[in-house]
Amino acid sequence: MAPVFPTGDLNPRVETKASSFVSQFPDYDGRGITIGILDTGVDPGAIGLSRLPEGVIGDKKLVHVADCTGSGDVAMDTDAMAVQEEKGWVIKKGLFGKEIILNPALNLQPFPDIDTKANSDSDEEKKEDDEKKEEDSEDDKIKMPVRIAFKRAYELFPNKLTTRVKKHYAKEFDKEQHRHAVIVHRELAAWNAEYGGSKNITKEQLREKDDLTAKLDVLEMKNLPATDPLKEDPGALYQIILFYDGENYRVIIDTDGTDSTGDLSQLPADKAMTDYYKEYQYGTFSNVDMLNYAVNIYQEGKVVSIVCDAGAHGSHVAGIAARYHPDAEGEEETEANGVAPGAKLISLKIGDSRLGSMETGTAMTRAMIEAVKHKCDVINLSYGEGCVRPNSGRFVALAEQLVYKHGIVFVSSAGNNGPALTTVGAPGGNSECIIGVAAYVSPKMMEAQYSMRSKIDTEEHPGTTYTWSSVGPTSDGAQGVDITAPGAAITCVPNWCLQRNTLMNGTSMSSPNATGCIALLLSAAKAEGIKMTPTRLRRAIQNSAIEMPGLTCLQQGFGMINVEGAWDYIKNSKDDAHEDINFKVHIIGRPGSPRGIYLRQAQECATKQTFSAQVNPIFGNGDDVDVETQMKRVEFEMKFRLESDSDWVEVPDYFMLMHNGRSFKFDLDPTKLSTGVHTAKIYGYDSSKPGLGARFYVPITVVKPMGEQATIELGELEFEPNEVKRFFVDVPKDATWMDVSVKDTRDPDIDKETTSRLMVLHTLQLLPHMAYRDAEEQKYFNLLPGQETVTSIPVHAGITCELDIGRYWSAQGKSNVEVDVRFRGVVPVPNELTMLSGKGGVKARLHSNIYDEYILPKAKLSNWKSPLGPTSAVISPCDERDILTSNNQQVHQLVLTYEFENKEAGSITPRCPALQGVIYESAFESQMMLIFDEDKKYLGVADSWPSAVKIPKGKITIRMQVRHNNVKKLEKLKDLSIWIERKLSKEITLPAFKSRASMVTEGIKAKRSLLRKGSNTAVFFGEPAAADIPSEAKCGDILMGSATFEDGEASLPGAGKQPGGTSIHYVVGTKTKEEKEKAKTPEAPDERSVEEKMEEAIKKVKVEHLEKLSEKEDDAEKFISLSEKLSEEYPGYLPLLMASLKFYDKKDSRSDKLSEVTNAADAVIDAIDENALAAHFGVKHDEEDAEICKIRKDYEEKKSFLIEALARKARAVADDDTKDQSTFDTIFKHLQKWTDTDAKKFAVLSLEKQKNAKRYGSMLKLLTTLLENDGKDTKDGICPMTKKDLLEKRKEVLETLNYTHLQQRDAKWGVIASIKNFALF
Repeated sequence: MAPVFPTGDLNPRVETKASSFVSQFPDYDGRGITIGILDTGVDPGAIGLSRLPEGVIGDKKLVHVADCTGSGDVAMDTDAMAVQEEKGWVIKKGLFGKEIILNPALNLQPFPDIDTKANSDSDEEKKEDDEKKEEDSEDDKIKMPVRIAFKRAYELFPNKLTTRVKKHYAKEFDKEQHRHAVIVHRELAAWNAEYGGSKNITKEQLREKDDLTAKLDVLEMKNLPATDPLKEDPGALYQIILFYDGENYRVIIDTDGTDSTGDLSQLPADKAMTDYYKEYQYGTFSNVDMLNYAVNIYQEGKVVSIVCDAGAHGSHVAGIAARYHPDAEGEEETEANGVAPGAKLISLKIGDSRLGSMETGTAMTRAMIEAVKHKCDVINLSYGEGCVRPNSGRFVALAEQLVYKHGIVFVSSAGNNGPALTTVGAPGGNSECIIGVAAYVSPKMMEAQYSMRSKIDTEEHPGTTYTWSSVGPTSDGAQGVDITAPGAAITCVPNWCLQRNTLMNGTSMSSPNATGCIALLLSAAKAEGIKMTPTRLRRAIQNSAIEMPGLTCLQQGFGMINVEGAWDYIKNSKDDAHEDINFKVHIIGRPGSPRGIYLRQAQECATKQTFSAQVNPIFGNGDDVDVETQMKRVEFEMKFRLESDSDWVEVPDYFMLMHNGRSFKFDLDPTKLSTGVHTAKIYGYDSSKPGLGARFYVPITVVKPMGEQATIELGELEFEPNEVKRFFVDVPKDATWMDVSVKDTRDPDIDKETTSRLMVLHTLQLLPHMAYRDAEEQKYFNLLPGQETVTSIPVHAGITCELDIGRYWSAQGKSNVEVDVRFRGVVPVPNELTMLSGKGGVKARLHSNIYDEYILPKAKLSNWKSPLGPTSAVISPCDERDILTSNNQQVHQLVLTYEFENKEAGSITPRCPALQGVIYESAFESQMMLIFDEDKKYLGVADSWPSAVKIPKGKITIRMQVRHNNVKKLEKLKDLSIWIERKLSKEITLPAFKSRASMVTEGIKAKRSLLRKGSNTAVFFGEPAAADIPSEAKCGDILMGSATFEDGEASLPGAGKQPGGTSIHYVVGTKTKEEKEKAKTPEAPDERSVEEKMEEAIKKVKVEHLEKLSEKEDDAEKFISLSEKLSEEYPGYLPLLMASLKFYDKKDSRSDKLSEVTNAADAVIDAIDENALAAHFGVKHDEEDAEICKIRKDYEEKKSFLIEALARKARAVADDDTKDQSTFDTIFKHLQKWTDTDAKKFAVLSLEKQKNAKRYGSMLKLLTTLLENDGKDTKDGICPMTKKDLLEKRKEVLETLNYTHLQQRDAKWGVIASIKNFALF
């Protein structure tokens, strides 16, 4: 009989005894319990996440979804009216320029507290007279208010999905490009066949070829600017229509986007969505993406949140915890279930789609608020980061309220950053109120999930935590890892992944497994009427966990979560009120009041020490002052028996505890301990109930390093499966890096194998107020027999360094390596170099106390950063999602706006040193920067760990949001500066000199030399050449880079120098402007009489007054009247004639006055003697003759008037349907006599000329060139064109050419360029 596939091991439940527990108690399968999944979001359509088992109240498993990040938020900022007609509810003009028709069965009602008569149509509708007339004729029809907006698909999609969808549409796009290009290539071949090589080619024939070439440039994406929008797929644009049905706000999303006809009348009325938790509605954007979405509506219909996941992670996590999987016949497939299949789920998306699914402080706070609102019993967070200070910050304070006040159990991943000690992440491994879970892999999991050889010998490959599973303790001595659970599963993923299930591993998977186990326990307790608190539950789990062999408490915490054992503990202790008391422990007299003892330095381990542990009993959330709780505090007394599990820790036998806490002293003697890591615990047992397990404990970790040595030979090391060998070294004084050599000692001739072995090297030093990640090096490598690798790692002298060598958990076969460590160092003083401008340079004193070292100083600058102050700072309350449940306080936001002009397209990294680099331990709830171009198009985002954002040339706006419920704290940040960091286009090499005199005189430069052990020398770096400094750099800007001093010659092992080098900064000073000497134009004496001068001045003032009247449409009649009077008074006065021409040629009113424009232009042209003008400019004038210079100036003015008049006349004729095309051509040729009509300020005429000649390729080329600078090159012309104008014009040309695919792309970018307001945070 064939073996049965071990399906049950795909989502492990045997190891935790969850499977046997549910078999024994089938009704305790999580029913009655709601699990909150704080993650990337959960797909409501994922397999196994839609239904609950038979017999469970309610049929929906996923009962609420919320995007807590704001990444799906859409401001519904365009008001419109829907008119009830026979064909449906009609919105005359949507955001994509088309009529929108909604199902007539929809129940549209007035918005609450809004008078429909007061509701007007959009501004664009008001401007158009024909629509006004139509409105008047519809007064008897029913109108209802709606709001419309749009959202880009790629702002919603997960990164992986965006990549897949772009690839799909790129194929379709390229197919169309190729089809049209083939036609143009044929036309070009025909041209070459007819005219190629001919010496009699006319200019018109060449223009015909240029036109074809220009078409190919677009169709083959050649010679287009890098920033041209045609080169980038904007993705779908989803139009959103919001209305009110008298009870709920509802949303319809037109997922056909700009390709939609606008006719949604056939969309069933029940597809209009409201908040997910009310009706459990969700939709799918398209069959290409297969991304499911739901909505929530906030701020009385002013914000719609489109909820879709930012990655597959969240659905997988949800599947582990609570998937329920009926088979095709509806019968339950128990082996494919999650741990707690009867539990309900709530999806709280904290992975921000804008950040590639990284979490934010805003999202975490909102998720905790939602968890309370929707009555979660337990929440899971499979996220985490290294932290600077454990168990501190705003997040921890809010999490403690969630746990201790609202009674919600909080479970989180411990981290995937092992195998070194103290790699547990925040919050899971560092926050006392959260249960942190390590990741375990059992032999059954290895076999079923990883297809490792069946019937694994458990001695060869026993169960273990994964190599990368984070390890305790925390930096303040707490254990870090609380429990262990299976850390991998093959379970459900979102539909957009185009598969049902996938394998994922990590503490991200062990955490929901433990969460599912906890849901079983809570379900059982609820069914049997046992009141549970997070404290009671945690103690039951800790005291019943199964200690796994071969693992330390720092790896596994208390051990594998044991559902059956925990349930026994809960039942046995259900009547013990002390189980609900949270005993907080900290060590007195140590910096930061640590939660345990953690000794790492050699001097700390050299003597016996006495410590005091403070124990404080906490009732409830600590702030409760009701009579019952207060009396519990008054009456509380507890007698403890203390025990140490190690003979090097001595404790008193007894300890009496009352409310307000007490302390006890204990002795710790590390002097007799061997080198390496040692752990101990002091347990506090209730002396009256010792069998229930410890009520509190004091964790102790001692790391005893090897003595200081310059070279350490660890010798040949043999590894068991997943074994990690830990070495702790006392880094020698003046060491700056170490070379770690690892050699595989297998001999292929003897061992008869050539397969590689996957090994890990992990080094780590703990520095005050720095996360572990800031002083660690981790490297995985596959070693072949006999292969050696040398890794150079920077170190901090005098700080114990952990050096781990490990065999990867899944590696099979013999693993033997030889390891040597060699410390090196040339120490610069100071260790950070800063030079101010002014030729002073900077000096570095160098010394080496370990070995003789050859030095060759080098320095280069690679980055540039500029400070930026805010242009505005506004504090306002956030919305209903941001009211803290613990004290009903409203969270406020400070929005800071920063603006700057970017001279060249490139990338920037926004830096905010005060707020970045932290999440969970931050004093503020969060900070986020959104970056926009001058059209308010969203460009990118920066959060705690910013990355580069591509920005175009032009005005850039950065809006930063900082949140907190304390407005006073926000007030202090209103003048907060940020820094804009860029990479230099070319690195700047700084010269190095042996003396200050050489540096100042730019004399002899430093050369390679020998620095003897124990000796000193100095080197001087000169400042960069003025020509190398970016032209846009301002005084106070900083150029940053690194300096190295060692000669890293190729013959040396490893890098041969300190990795990363020493930081060096240059502060930019003032710049001297070099102005070329220019001769002054001579001025002739003004020989006019006083009366003549006065008359001329009066004439100018009158014309200036006339020009001011042209600015307002209401003054049009006054302008015409005064113009006629002045024309009689000053006939033929050119400035007056030009004022009239510009008046009639105003952009907003010219369409009805084209004949007046033509007449006004003729008046200017007729007033100028063109023959005299030509004669004057036909000869070179004497630049030293004052009288001739004056005449030249007058003629230049006349010429400019003539050119402008001809240009305006040509444009008016082109726009006048009654005029013949030849008339335009005549005027255009006339204009060409006086100026270069190819100049960009005449672009509107060049486009008309090419249009008349049907040279659409040339039109595209010119429009593309103008778009490169967003039309700014036309601002001094007769018709300045905005980016929106150019995109609209190009769309028309593409439509004429039948390049529909390009026209649709341009149309989308045109819509995006017309955004009214900045995107929401």
